Amino acid sequence: MKSERKFTMENVMSNSETNKAAIATNRKAIFNIESNVLSNKALVYQSRSMIEENRLMIMSNYSAAFMGNRQLANANTDEIFANRSAILDAMDADGPVQENYVEAQTNKSSLDYLAHRSGLNSSVLEISAKMADINTQLVAVNQEIMAANQSIVEFNFVQIVKNSEMLSGGLQSSEATVESNAAMIARNTAAMADLSQNVDKNHAKMEEILETSASNASKLMANKDQINERRVDIMENRKGILANKQKIG
Repeated sequence: MKSERKFTMENVMSNSETNKAAIATNRKAIFNIESNVLSNKALVYQSRSMIEENRLMIMSNYSAAFMGNRQLANANTDEIFANRSAILDAMDADGPVQENYVEAQTNKSSLDYLAHRSGLNSSVLEISAKMADINTQLVAVNQEIMAANQSIVEFNFVQIVKNSEMLSGGLQSSEATVESNAAMIARNTAAMADLSQNVDKNHAKMEEILETSASNASKLMANKDQINERRVDIMENRKGILANKQKIG
């Protein structure tokens, strides 16, 4: 009887040492996982910062291109055709043939302007449709953010309840057994494997997003340069318009 009791105690001690070693191994693994998770967190904030910077640059380019260059270019178009109208009005016409020529040219000028304007309307409509689609996607993004926030609230609530149960004596180390400890260690080990896989997946995705954001930033800077170059061309056109206006006067 005494030998059986001794064997049982030795067995418990042996299993406890095994559990202790497994716990130490898991702790080291958890340390590495934590380091990777926090590294991913930093990458998440870095990517979000780049995305926000790109979004602001997009809006800046949009304002410069649409509210700036487009309006300046449209003003040039209006003045060009105002000059055209003044030129035709001042043209001498001797006889019905020449008069008809001037009138036909006036009509052609109107048609040229209206065709141009109608084409621009089509372009603006297509762009507006794309912007409406983007807004729809942003609405969905907002809903995903709200859902993620709700998951945080629910997670925190569950953890608060667990802490309350612990404070109320719901967790008693005196009730632990070698077997229950081994089972918990096994569950932790399995959880670590799943977590490590997700961490690696997140890291790979984060690298892709950072690469895309860097590429977008480069393209946006190129767009900004092109917008500035086009504004120079627009102002050069304006010089020609004013020169023609002086000749008309």
